[in-house]
Amino acid sequence: MTIINNDSAISEVMALLMLVLVAVSASAAYYTWIANLQEEVQITGSEVTETRLNTFMSEIEIVCYPEYVYYNTDSNLDCKITSNATLDERFIQEIQVLVVNKALFNLTNVKVRAVSFGNGSPEWAALHFDHSTGRLQDREEGDFHPFTNKSLYFTSENKTNTSIRYITDEGCPYFASNYSNGNTTINTTNLTDLTPLHNPTYEMDDISKGEVGTGYVYLLINHTTLPADTALKLYITNDQGVDAYRTIWFSIQ
Repeated sequence: MTIINNDSAISEVMALLMLVLVAVSASAAYYTWIANLQEEVQITGSEVTETRLNTFMSEIEIVCYPEYVYYNTDSNLDCKITSNATLDERFIQEIQVLVVNKALFNLTNVKVRAVSFGNGSPEWAALHFDHSTGRLQDREEGDFHPFTNKSLYFTSENKTNTSIRYITDEGCPYFASNYSNGNTTINTTNLTDLTPLHNPTYEMDDISKGEVGTGYVYLLINHTTLPADTALKLYITNDQGVDAYRTIWFSIQ
């Protein structure tokens, strides 16, 4: 039998050290790979979260007065807002609605809808008003219902108990008048043929991203017992489906 002397053989200690080095290197490489993968996942997750957040934050904000309070509306002290042959306690409230477009895109076909008061609330109706002429618009068709096809103008500041009031969003009262003489009020107690309309819709202009749109809602408080505390919801809709709503409180004393 021939014995071969192999001087190039690796000792058991060296082999063990090499195995340890290989294991450490593999562990380090695996750790680095895992760390990079986690970073990529975190970045991807952050991007997804940011995208979803941007989508969520693509919203609109409704700015308007949160509450309207009325005092001394009951002229004959019968605990009612009403109209008869000698007295007209009814009033029309203008509500200015500002819509802030915080979305990342333009909003088209923007509308504001006034949702009905709850049960037992005031009898009311939606009207439409022309700022350029001070005229209550007469529309047979559409969303707005006037009084018996009458054209009313609100230009007089002379207070009278027989003329319906128009209150601007700033709280300035005007009274129905003869358009040819803005300081002469007219008797509106005979305007009683009112068609109630709930959930009326008012159109607004398109609103570019980052811009503010302005709309108006006109509500006639036609009859109610006093005191009356109730709420009205304003919904904003558009073609893009970025909707919002705002609750407004009415307190009539």
